[in-house]
Order: sequence, then C-alpha cells, then structure tokens
Amino acid sequence: MEIKLHSQYSSKIIDAKNSCVSIHSDSNHIINNLINDYNPVVIENNSLFFLGNTVLDEIQLFNKYPELSIVNDIIKILELPNDFFDKKVKDLSTTEKMFLNILRCISKIEDIVVFKNVFLGLDLNNQKKIIKIIEYLKENYIIFISSDDVNVLYKLSDYSIVSSKRTLRFDTTDKIYTNVKDLIKMKLDIPILSYITYKAKEEKNVSLFYRKDVRDTIKDIYKHV
Repeated sequence: MEIKLHSQYSSKIIDAKNSCVSIHSDSNHIINNLINDYNPVVIENNSLFFLGNTVLDEIQLFNKYPELSIVNDIIKILELPNDFFDKKVKDLSTTEKMFLNILRCISKIEDIVVFKNVFLGLDLNNQKKIIKIIEYLKENYIIFISSDDVNVLYKLSDYSIVSSKRTLRFDTTDKIYTNVKDLIKMKLDIPILSYITYKAKEEKNVSLFYRKDVRDTIKDIYKHV
C-alpha cells in the first residue's frame, strides 16, 4: 500500500508494507495529515475513558463485530487470563486498562495503526509485550509509531520520517538516525547510542559500528578502545 505523506513544503510517497515506520515527535503535522488522509487506528494511553461494563462490552462499543481472532492473539501476547473478556472495567489495574485500550482499538483495524507514546507508564516487561504486538501486527498491517523518546523510534522502527522547515526525510531507520550531522543541522533529537558512536568516530577516531542495542555498543567499545 502506498501512502503519501506531506509537510507544508514537500511530500513523499512511501510503501511501508510489513514495516514499522517511526515519525519524530517534532513532526506531529505529518501524523495529523496521515490521520486526516487515511483514517488509521490511533492508539495512545495518555487519556483513558471507558463506557462499557465488561472488557468485551468496551471492545464491542468500538466495533460491534470485532475481529476476535486478532484480539485473542493480542491477549495471548499480553499474557492476559482467558477470562479477561469477562472482567469488569472498573476492577482493572491501570496497566490492564492500557491493554484494554489497545485491544478495543485493534479490534477495528483495517490497514494502518498509529502508536503514539505507547510505552508511557509501562515497565520494561510490559514494554517488551508491546514490541511483540508491533512485530505481530506489521506482518499484515502498516505500523507507525511516534514518541517523545527518539531512542524508542531508533530501536523499534524499520523506516523513519523526520522533517524540519522545508525538509522531509524518509529512509531506513539506520540511515536516518546514524546521519548525526544531518540531525544536528535539522535541530532534531539524536538517539543516545548514535550520538555516542558519532562522537567516538569523529573526535576519537575509534572504529565503531552504529548499533541499536547498548550491549552491542559496549562490546564494540571494549574491543576497540
């Protein structure tokens, strides 16, 4: 599926099938255009309001005939109990309410899902579950993620979009977020691992590779420093 993304001064046509695409938080206008043009499912956990009595009631308020096979798969990934559908919404923990929010949104998915700051308020173990959901969904849908934390974008996405004034960039995440000079020029946040590697290469002439995992970066440092 081809998607046209546009900023005020430029546009790009992208084919993001089976991919997770990140959008830098400074590029909210691109997310707004994406929502206006393609009406994707948008998932964010910053404000949660529920009207249903039970979990299943809430899901069916979003979609009268939800695709329950997908919802059931997500429940397994989240390691929720088999009777989760029957639980009363008022009895759910905060984390369970975040998961319910994901379930009710996913139940009406068609082509595109946008995750906005989806890690907010979740511990490391539950963040890993969200990563598994993204990996599962991108097998059949186009996934966009946006976050205030550029390190999340760098780690999770296959492709990335950044924009600044008249400039709109779309490329593999590795190319976008390891081009530190370009990010500095555009006055955009830089992933910590990219910046450390950049400084080591530019200022210390250390032969390091750009990595997405801090453990791999540490191994390289021990090997080359």
